Amino acid sequence: MRFLRFTSLLCLPLFLLPKIYGFITRKKSSVLLQVEPKQGLKVQPFKHWVFRPLQGIGIGLLFGTKLLGILQLVAGPAVGSSLLIPEGHFQLSRLLVITLITVLVSLLLSTLWTLDDMGIRYFNQKDQELKMIGKYVGTVIPTILGFYGIINLLVNYSTAETALFTFKIAVVLYPPLSVFSVLHTYFVRNRLGLFSRTRLRRGNVRQGN
Repeated sequence: MRFLRFTSLLCLPLFLLPKIYGFITRKKSSVLLQVEPKQGLKVQPFKHWVFRPLQGIGIGLLFGTKLLGILQLVAGPAVGSSLLIPEGHFQLSRLLVITLITVLVSLLLSTLWTLDDMGIRYFNQKDQELKMIGKYVGTVIPTILGFYGIINLLVNYSTAETALFTFKIAVVLYPPLSVFSVLHTYFVRNRLGLFSRTRLRRGNVRQGN
């Protein structure tokens, strides 16, 4: 039941993706350029079953620890240290915060993944280099945010409690994020004509770091 709920909350916002993608490519058309993706829209085991789910876990961990503080202010400290692990009783405030976190993670990741999959690059006119949209936002920052979330937990909980909480979060989020990662690729591939209709310049300027 929990798996279906998280998977649904991750996948349903995909229907907003074409509008978000179109808005970004229109507003930033002067600094964006589209190149031919090297690997195409294929499901790759490491990328879709390991790397991308770990990105989601890192971002979800930070959002969870931050919004947990808000939830505790609203519902009191009895809420506990985990938003995602059920405690045997229903709490509307907990459900709403979990929904918000999941939708935010879905929109952020799906937007970054789509820009990357469609070959959208940031064009630095000064040095004539192309840089991946989300290279740092989608790769390095989720790792940093994950560690930052863990540090926040260590401030209030013991090392053992923090380790257990982090493990439980990973176990809860990994299956739906893996499914979400694969379904995102199929979603974009089935609407390739829609996502390809941009006014961005096309080129193969040398790639930057």
